[in-house]
Amino acid sequence: MTEFYRDRLGLEVMDEGDNHTVFDTGNGGELVLESHGAERPISIAFTDVDIPSAHRDLGDCEPTELAPHKGGQRFSVLDPEGNTIIFVNA
Repeated sequence: MTEFYRDRLGLEVMDEGDNHTVFDTGNGGELVLESHGAERPISIAFTDVDIPSAHRDLGDCEPTELAPHKGGQRFSVLDPEGNTIIFVNA
């Protein structure tokens, strides 16, 4: 999954170990991916996203249609492990 978040989403790797990767989200936050042998996918949300640009850039990842969200918009895609990634601009 590291390649997806680093190469497709352009997140900078801050730290990486045998069972984890920490990414800089670019807005003062971090995304931590850890391998704990979980059997169920998780959901991850990124806020303050340029929705039209992100939706276009991830077009080959089969994004959902744009939907209203708290005065803005949102959409989601699945990462290679089946986790839902939600992008929100409000």
